[in-house]
Amino acid sequence: MLRRLCCTALVGGFLSVATIGVASSAPVAGATECPSGSWSDTVGRPSEAVPGMSGAAVWRVADTNRFRFRVSEAGTDLARFRGTISTDGVLVATGRHLEGGDLVLQRDGDRLHFALRNRGGVDGFDLSVHCASYVRFNVRMNGTQLSPDQVVIGADSAHPSATPFQIDKVAATP
Repeated sequence: MLRRLCCTALVGGFLSVATIGVASSAPVAGATECPSGSWSDTVGRPSEAVPGMSGAAVWRVADTNRFRFRVSEAGTDLARFRGTISTDGVLVATGRHLEGGDLVLQRDGDRLHFALRNRGGVDGFDLSVHCASYVRFNVRMNGTQLSPDQVVIGADSAHPSATPFQIDKVAATP
């Protein structure tokens, strides 16, 4: 048990600064086979994406396939955020605003598992999503599923209708 914990801590420390890629089991043969369209209204940082927000924020950078995912907890008590992010395409994650051992990422097929420890600051990672039609987020804080009110998406600070939640690519119209 102790050996497993030591290895997990060591691996977690390395992964907190590494980039982790996740590819789905579906083949990504060429750009012409990737879903066309644009991501739903997700551009721009929500005004609530600040230290002490007690939840999660997701937004997209301009008109790109790059998302930001951040979490925070009000106060200085330790909050543990755990969850998964999945897609039907290729997902690459890079840790941001992390302290030593703050982030643990593990690949499991088409899912990215994460664990963040937070004491009132902002922690998270950047995501590049390629050849995908959706990105699905499942986030828990201290073992409890975040409610829709604890999640903000895009500059409009929209809340998902339910959690876990999914951001879809909207098909291009002819």
